[in-house]
Amino acid sequence: MVTDTDNHAHIPFQKTYSKEEVDSLVNEARYDSRKKLLDSIKNSLESGKTLVSVLKSLYPEHIVFSANSKYNFVPINNELSRNNYDIKSLQEDETTGRYSYVNNGKVESKFGIDVSSHQGDIDWETVAADGVEFVFVRALYRGYGTGKLVVDEKCIENIEGAHAAGLDVGVYVFSQAITKEEIQEEASTVLNLLEGYTLELPIVFDVEKVSDSQARTNSLTVEDRTNFTIEFLNMVKSAGYEPMFYHNTEMGAMLLDLTKLTDYPKWFAGYTKEFYWPYEYNLWQYSESGRVNGIQGNVDLDIWLK
Repeated sequence: MVTDTDNHAHIPFQKTYSKEEVDSLVNEARYDSRKKLLDSIKNSLESGKTLVSVLKSLYPEHIVFSANSKYNFVPINNELSRNNYDIKSLQEDETTGRYSYVNNGKVESKFGIDVSSHQGDIDWETVAADGVEFVFVRALYRGYGTGKLVVDEKCIENIEGAHAAGLDVGVYVFSQAITKEEIQEEASTVLNLLEGYTLELPIVFDVEKVSDSQARTNSLTVEDRTNFTIEFLNMVKSAGYEPMFYHNTEMGAMLLDLTKLTDYPKWFAGYTKEFYWPYEYNLWQYSESGRVNGIQGNVDLDIWLK
């Protein structure tokens, strides 16, 4: 026998909500979602993560960083080539804090440093014995206030000492140029300085922003900085040397047009243990407080990844 109950047994249960009930459910869902998000942020901060690191995880399609007393969110440019570095391959020596990039048990990186006259007298044989494989030596710097171009007093001594110890050597120029003529002066000066010397590594253009309200480069536009970088790199390349430019997150995200610099090797500076910078780079300066035998005080540490 079929009863009325049996006739309705397979009809899905339905409920009709009033507008007020729907609004209440939506608000409840928003509250739960917001609470979960806030709890996640709270737990991350309490575990020791910085606010920037938390924001990075929340905005994966942006480059997030702190600069100029504010947090900056710059959309990732998908037209630029990405690096394919795997954080699982990055190994850190617990004693020295030095990084190496290892795949299938094989080290695929080189360990290096960059130095200037700030490091004083360097015992290069001891540096080499401590595992350093390459070095970038400061060749010139321009005053960010005076605009005076100065040859680093230890440049030639460091080049010769590093070569004698068997290290590969490159040089860098710390630029604070504000005209094309000053850029040409910097390139010509470093090329004349290196006459008679062989470099295994590039001549690097370092166009860092200086955190000083009186810095002469504060008025430069993105176009200015980009064009100056290209001018320097092309002069170096024309002279037969390999060019490279140095940048950090702020420079790369906000102060240079990287779409016009895709043909040049890149040196990136970032002091957190992560491959957060999304774009291609060859060389990574990962510490400004490293220690190396043969050098008094701190020194920048670098890893050549490709």
